[in-house]
Amino acid sequence: MSGPLLTRRAFGGLAAGGAALMLAGCGGSRFEADGTPRYLVSGFSVLETNPARIGSLRNYETVIGKELGVPLRSFRASGYSGVALAMMNDQIDFGIMGPANYATIKKEMGDAVDAPLTMKESDGRTTYVAVIFVKASSDIRSLDDLRGRTMAFADVNSASGYLIPRYYLRKEGKDPDAFFSRYIFAGGHEQAVSSVLTGTTDAGVTWASGVGEVSEGYTRGILRRMVQAGSLDMNDIRIIWTSGPIPNGPFVMRKRMPADLFARIIDAHIKLRDIDRAAFEALTGGQGQGFVPAPPGFYDVIFEIKREEEAARRLKA
Repeated sequence: MSGPLLTRRAFGGLAAGGAALMLAGCGGSRFEADGTPRYLVSGFSVLETNPARIGSLRNYETVIGKELGVPLRSFRASGYSGVALAMMNDQIDFGIMGPANYATIKKEMGDAVDAPLTMKESDGRTTYVAVIFVKASSDIRSLDDLRGRTMAFADVNSASGYLIPRYYLRKEGKDPDAFFSRYIFAGGHEQAVSSVLTGTTDAGVTWASGVGEVSEGYTRGILRRMVQAGSLDMNDIRIIWTSGPIPNGPFVMRKRMPADLFARIIDAHIKLRDIDRAAFEALTGGQGQGFVPAPPGFYDVIFEIKREEEAARRLKA
């Protein structure tokens, strides 16, 4: 049941079709002869239907484009790995992605990409958590109670929705491939929640800021988005496990652009929360203090966990 390692080939199988369709409108060369972009493309992973959030994301394009003096187009990925795939194929210039996806493209692209920014939460932390949850009516009360039950992981390319829970299970002596009677990849974080609500699986995993009112779905994350959209009442689920801190998702940039433009993109995103709060919250999944510089080595722990996961898979191959 082990999923594929996140290589270009695996990306292509998972998301290339959707990425190609959604980028089809961006024909022609994006660069002048001297390498200056005619327009920029930002990428982020959302399968969004909420009209208010869609409108705020369009405002994001306008706000950042105005700040930079360069038109901005957005690539909204049709799959969880779509942003990383698009960046590896030189189709986007910058974007928000999960730390596991960043670990993959960093391994593939090396110094061609950088993660200069991350998110600061409402309490000042720059980390989030993975949470495992069940229906409130379930008899499952702890991680041990999940032995022999069914689990919905969000996506094979997700840190909080797959990589991190597997890491913690192994640390506790629970082989993630044998601990559950069955597990599925739900196709995304919201789908993992729906899998539990509909009874398709006994448990699911998603991400949350880990701070704020639990009844509101915390301050950021899929639970909060679903609560705000009216598709989830937190009284209908029970969180039975919370991970340790995970580095917040990076704002990743291709480094092949003029240095002054690279710096202005960083500055524009640091100012985004103050310029357009709704656009900032739509882009980042809820409330927070804004984008801040990522410390050196901030994602090294994710790189190491990713290496451990790959090594564990090789042992079973």
